[in-house]
Amino acid sequence: MQLFLLGLNHKTAPVEVREQLALAPAQLPHALRGLREASGVREAAILSTCNRAEIYAVGPNDSLPRLEKFLQDFHHLPLAGLNPYLYQRYDADSARHLFQVACGVDSLVLGESQILGQVKTAFEAARTHGAISNILDELFRRAISCGKRARSETAIGRGALSVGSAAVELARQIFGPLSGHTVLILGAGKMSALTAQHLVASGARCVLVANRTHARAVELAEQFNQEKPIAEAVFWEEFPQRLAEADIVIASTQAPGFVVTVEQVAAAMKARRQRPLFLVDIAVPRDIEPGAHQLDNVFLYDIDDLQGVVNNNLAQRARELQQVESIIEAEVTDWAGWYRSREAQPIMAALAQHAAQIRDKEVAATLAQLPNLSPREQEIVRALAKSISGKLMHAPLRHLREAGEAGSADVEVLRRAFSLELAADHANGKSLNGAMAQETENSEGMAAEDDEAGDRA
Repeated sequence: MQLFLLGLNHKTAPVEVREQLALAPAQLPHALRGLREASGVREAAILSTCNRAEIYAVGPNDSLPRLEKFLQDFHHLPLAGLNPYLYQRYDADSARHLFQVACGVDSLVLGESQILGQVKTAFEAARTHGAISNILDELFRRAISCGKRARSETAIGRGALSVGSAAVELARQIFGPLSGHTVLILGAGKMSALTAQHLVASGARCVLVANRTHARAVELAEQFNQEKPIAEAVFWEEFPQRLAEADIVIASTQAPGFVVTVEQVAAAMKARRQRPLFLVDIAVPRDIEPGAHQLDNVFLYDIDDLQGVVNNNLAQRARELQQVESIIEAEVTDWAGWYRSREAQPIMAALAQHAAQIRDKEVAATLAQLPNLSPREQEIVRALAKSISGKLMHAPLRHLREAGEAGSADVEVLRRAFSLELAADHANGKSLNGAMAQETENSEGMAAEDDEAGDRA
């Protein structure tokens, strides 16, 4: 059995190709079912976003051609047309790729946080529809944990990456929490509306909208009022008088000259008793007379200033990349050890079962020769035998586990040394049996007692 990744993303395929492989949430159950039936893989998960389409699967070593055929048949696309855009990964490289995705280092925008939620959604969908088992379950859990580590231990996800979010970041530096503050929008274009939406989402309580075409101001105000009445449309001629009410002004008109003058800002500041005023000028040509920034407690930022904030944040994220990659490599190493250790589990189970059978056989023979033992004395004999076998098995089981994690050939050596025959379900890596679990518990318990005795000595 092998772990596979087959996919394409924004780095390998243009949007006109990516959109042909996009899956709506309602399509996922059908796709997961079809994928497993068509390819014969044991486990499967599909990560589908606007920037990537990826299949993670566990199946026989020859599964990849069937995964490719599934893509072709399900999406009704010729494989020859897809092949130039597809990438393949195997085993630990598949894990590394998913961890990079979850951390946001494979995203179009470095460190973006939305992808981690999309990885969680793909995981939950695969679990809900019974498409994954222990290997992909472990893989996705570790990927999500890795993504959380990257964001909590580094600054890879911090800092505004759009003009609107940069405006919010600067506003918070000026005012602290934005709750209770008023925003004035000059011009009802897309950029000013998006910036205002960022501010409202961050707590701004009131929005005034002024536009030369009043109907457009009314329309935009209604958009902000869909959840609760926080916005008011203002006639264009009135905005200079309303300027003093605003804590934050967003200007984005298409006027050929300045629409907000230094004199208007000075008058507003006098009426505000010099309380801070944040002016965001995202128009080209500019809407706010540059001299306004010389007034006390007036903070004026134009589109270049905001883009500078974004660029600085991107540079900061890039500086965090090396630390994030170190986290990813550590997580991949842990994952690879767990993944390789599965090869030792059937042998550990067989060894534990072998020891338990010998122990039980010898205990039964001994008790048959001692018919006068009381039930309590018989239990003492059984406990003694279990203790001895546990201590004897501790070192071999521990070595098997460590050898499996390291991918060592010692696993097969130990199997032959004990003449172990693997049950079919163990050979397929389905599960550990009760004998192994019990024997492992006994061996570890005895080892702990030995350690304590050594400490006391």
